[in-house]
Formats: sequence, structure tokens, C-alpha cells
Amino acid sequence: MAKLRILAVSDVHGKEDIVDRFIDWTKGDNISYDVVVAAGDIGNPQRPGSMCRILGKIFRGLQKPVYYVRGNWDIEGDCSLQQAFDLDSVGPIYFGDIALVGHGRRANPFRLERQARTVVLVTHYPPFSILDRGKVVDSYHHSPHAGVVEINYLIDYYRPRVHIFGHSHSFGGLDVEHNGTVYVNVARLDRLLKSGDPIGNYALIDISSSGDVKVEWRFINGVWKRCSGCGRVVHIPEKWTLCRKCAHKNDLKFTRVSGIPYRALLTFRDISTDSTMERREVRIPFYTLKDNLTLEDFIDIIVTRTFKGMLSSEEGVKVFEIPKDKLIEFYGTRTNDPLTPFSEYLFSCNENLHNHRLCLIMKIFSIDKKAHVFWKITSDNEKSYKISTEYILFREGSINPGSHLLRQLVDSGFRAVSYKIEAI
Repeated sequence: MAKLRILAVSDVHGKEDIVDRFIDWTKGDNISYDVVVAAGDIGNPQRPGSMCRILGKIFRGLQKPVYYVRGNWDIEGDCSLQQAFDLDSVGPIYFGDIALVGHGRRANPFRLERQARTVVLVTHYPPFSILDRGKVVDSYHHSPHAGVVEINYLIDYYRPRVHIFGHSHSFGGLDVEHNGTVYVNVARLDRLLKSGDPIGNYALIDISSSGDVKVEWRFINGVWKRCSGCGRVVHIPEKWTLCRKCAHKNDLKFTRVSGIPYRALLTFRDISTDSTMERREVRIPFYTLKDNLTLEDFIDIIVTRTFKGMLSSEEGVKVFEIPKDKLIEFYGTRTNDPLTPFSEYLFSCNENLHNHRLCLIMKIFSIDKKAHVFWKITSDNEKSYKISTEYILFREGSINPGSHLLRQLVDSGFRAVSYKIEAI
């Protein structure tokens, strides 16, 4: 039976002095492990060469091979280091019947050439909804989730026993088991106290090919003490009284996702012409999601991506989704008061004061909060673009196809499109 012990870190952000402290602390801690895994954001774009220098420091200082993936801060090319391996480039690494596989820039899964009883997946980004709290401004899908849906599909492909990642600093230093996978968020090594003293966290992860997993957290400048919440003896910064799990116990509550098929048929219908625009099979890896609330958000992302992909398949066409916070700016009038809250437009839009088309959109949103507005933009040449079609996308059944509201939308120049998801 194969066994593997990983020392896992992430989110260094080019701070080489922190890495020096980490190496000294780890060597002084007298711990044993087989390999080091770095889950991205190793370097800093404003410190050229920092990613490669840090990887070199780690393998020279700890005398262990380093396997890494790139994060959003890692923009350097190949480091050409003897014992530092970019998992995007080298592909799966085997330790007996344990496979270590990583995805930094690559979204397509690798084919596992050898049979592996246990898979360890390494990415920088979390899966959507699991230990992935982030900032809306940093989220490509404009939500408080920093997770990436492509990672959920990688989990669906590999079915890993362990998934190591970083990126979400808020949930760094936490692990949780959900539907057979142990998720380990190792962000961030450059964590500091207000005094400036480093308290970066890292993880020791024991994995066996039989599926046994143990995660032990350590901190730079940490001490062993009893957590005042759960009573366990844990390694935490000296000034802390709670372990990370107790501090985030409400965030670690997961519920079983139900009521959605794994394989589904997604259908788009043009309400104005009463015709089917497209039917497409989609997979919904619901077991990789935290709860039914995040399932709704996940489906919304899949629906909008599929719709945009369908519209932009024509040459010379671009599709732009109008964020809700920009609708008033694009469809409103000059008389719109900047102090008027979005909710007032949503529930009591006054057509005598505001644009008629804006009020129609707001009526749709008041019925279906997951509705979307898209612009189809066409180009005759590289210098000239125009909005050729404005779409409003909403769930089938939320609005009566023969309603006066939909007739008004069509008469105002919108193409109203509904979608539905059904089991195959």
C-alpha cells in the first residue's frame, strides 16, 4: 500500500523573506515529508523573477522536490529548475498507486495513463462554493464566490480523494470532507499579524492508496495549545485562542444537494417566434457543491455561459452580458437620480420619470431574479461595432409566454428567450 506525505503551501505573493522564515521554521520543526506542493500565487508580477527564486529557495532549503501550479499572480515562464516541476507541463506524477495531478492554466483534464487508486488534485483556484469566499471585484462571475466552475468539472473527472488549493485567503487554513473528497485550502503563507510578524499557515497531508487522509495544520511562529472552542490541542499562533475550524464553524456546514439531475438537457426557446433556438446536453456535478443555494448560482453560470457560447458561434459576433448594476446607466435617462436605490427601480419603476425599456427590464427582474440582459454585437470590420440584438433571458415558467409584459418587451425591440433544464 502506497503512502505519501505532502507539505503544502500557497499564496506567497513574492515575499521571499517570508519564505526564508518558513524554511527555517520548518527545518527547526523537525518534521518529515516526501514532497512539497505549492498551490499557486508563488510570485509577484511586480517582483520579476520572484516565482522562480522562491521555488528555488524551497527545494534547496528543504531538499525535497517541489510540485507546483501557477496562480493568478504567477506570470513567469519556465523556471528551468532541476527539482521544481510545473504540473501543467509534466502531467500526472505517480507515487505507487497514488497519482498527483495539477492544473494551473490548463482546464482540460489529463488522461491517467496508469491506474491509480487514489488521486490528489492540485489547483490554485477553489471549486465553486467550497472554501471559496472572495471579493466580488475579483470574481469573474460577479459573486462573493472566488471558486471556478472548471475546477468542479475537474473534480468530477478525477474524483480525487484530496484536493489542494489556495486563492481564497478568508478560508485558508481550513479543510473539510464532502462527498468523498477532502478539500484543503492552504492559503496563505504570507499571513501576518498586525505587528508584522509572520503567521503563515501550511499543511501536512498524509495520504494512503487505501483512501486514508489526515490533515495537520502548522503556522510559522505557531505554538501547540488547547483550542478554547473544541478543546483539541492544535498548532496555532500564540495570540489566538480558537483554531481555524472553530472560528469558521458556521461556514463549514454543508447540506446534501438534491433535486437536480447529473445529466440534463438545456433548452433555449425564442418566445417571440415560439421556436426552439438550441438544445444542449450539460453535466451538473451537484455533489461538488456546498448546498442548494450555491447550486442555483452554479446552474445560472452554466446557463449564461452556454447561451453566450451559442450566440457567439457566428464569425464576427461578440456577446456582452449587462451587469445588473449597469442596467440603469445603460437604459436609464439623464434624469436618473444617483441616490435612487436599485430596489426602487426594481419594484416601482416610474415610466414618466425613467426610460420605458428600463422599467420593462425591472419588471422582468422583479419576477425572476436570475434573469439576464445580453447584447449581441456584430462587426462589419475591426473598427465598427453595433448592437444588433438585445436579449432578455429568463427561466421557463417564471413568466407567462402570452403575457402582456412579454408582448411589450418584443414590441420594444427585445428578443425574449426562456430556458429550461430537464433530466435526460
